[in-house]
Amino acid sequence: MSRSLISILMAGVLVLATSMLMMYAAAFALPSLSEEYYSTVFRSSNFETQWLFYIHPFVLSAALLWFWHHLKDQLSEGRLAKAVEFGARYGVVAMLPVLLLTFSAIDISFLMVMTWLFYGIVQAMVAGLVYAGRHA
Repeated sequence: MSRSLISILMAGVLVLATSMLMMYAAAFALPSLSEEYYSTVFRSSNFETQWLFYIHPFVLSAALLWFWHHLKDQLSEGRLAKAVEFGARYGVVAMLPVLLLTFSAIDISFLMVMTWLFYGIVQAMVAGLVYAGRHA
């Protein structure tokens, strides 16, 4: 198996685990935010689309590896510093524009948008940690 595919799988598993941990932590720490997911703007959970939640970290990890290869030489020194900077850059370039559009079009709270931004940055940092170790 190629080094890139192994990196994508490793990052995907870690991003999925981190995402689930953050989801449960947010539900515990911010119960009012959890209730917002019962709004009619979201689909009800069903087996037709639920699998997308589990495949998303792997698709994201593949895209982030491409982004990593184009950006890695511009990042700070040190594995953790690279991962943090990578996550922040991803947040600004990819997350902020789409979340601004989402917030303007869907009836969701600013807190929900901010948690999504936080989740996205953390997910990119986790993938960045994997890539900094394997594709420095």
